[in-house]
Amino acid sequence: MQQIYLIGSTSVLGMNRYLSLMRPINAIMASLGTLIGGIVGLRSIHALEYPKLYLSMVAVFFVLMAGNIINDYFDLETDKINHPNRPLPSGKISKNSAGFMAIAFFMIGIIISFFLANILQILIVLIAIGMLVLYEWRAKAIGLIGNVIISFLVGLVFIFGSLTLRFSNVVILLALMAMMANLSREIVKDVEDVGGDVNRVTLPKRIGKNLSLVASSIFIIGAVSISPIPYLFYGWEGSYLAIVAISDVVFGLAAVYSFINPTKGQNYIKYAMIIGLMAFLVGGIL
Repeated sequence: MQQIYLIGSTSVLGMNRYLSLMRPINAIMASLGTLIGGIVGLRSIHALEYPKLYLSMVAVFFVLMAGNIINDYFDLETDKINHPNRPLPSGKISKNSAGFMAIAFFMIGIIISFFLANILQILIVLIAIGMLVLYEWRAKAIGLIGNVIISFLVGLVFIFGSLTLRFSNVVILLALMAMMANLSREIVKDVEDVGGDVNRVTLPKRIGKNLSLVASSIFIIGAVSISPIPYLFYGWEGSYLAIVAISDVVFGLAAVYSFINPTKGQNYIKYAMIIGLMAFLVGGIL
């Protein structure tokens, strides 16, 4: 019995190191964004009845997990100092194994995209993979360009989901809001980490903290200004407007708090984004 227990414990520990490398929770969140894009595009809860939407979610899931793996792959040397207990710097998983896993997951995402039988979705998967590799290889160190790439990919998830069933202009608005809100948050996070970002030339290092926070606030204003458009021009219900108004208020608080406490500010942006997604989900269903 003791031997069986030890074998079981070893298996669990082995799985944990791979889960730590893949970070599937992040990939699940991106997959849910794909689901929301599909629902908003079709503007019906019946989007859940289409198997292709779930295929799209799986494609995004594997591409995002591969992206998480190459993040640790390219950060191996710095992680030996900053995060020595992570799977790669600790030696629990070899760099070559991580590289093969990332390639395999990228290939799974590409293969699934072909089953969607939509040339635009295939192109989006290929573009997303290229941008993820570019981000980790070069753009992350540049700062703002890296932030723009990640924020663009955040918005692209919703468009990818919409293309699965029916493309909608409202999804473009959702994608733009998500892109600007995420870019704002990335800038605030760079302000928060300006002392520790020794290998990155971030926006705060170029123009200072205050001007960076002004830029972040401009992107928040841009996201908020888009939010009433589905109600005003696309006939969405008042329930959407009520929920998105709460999101806008939290965005406003985030802009203010970012100047006082960047940590609290970027957390408020995250909460506002979640509430905004809820608004689009409700609006897409009703």
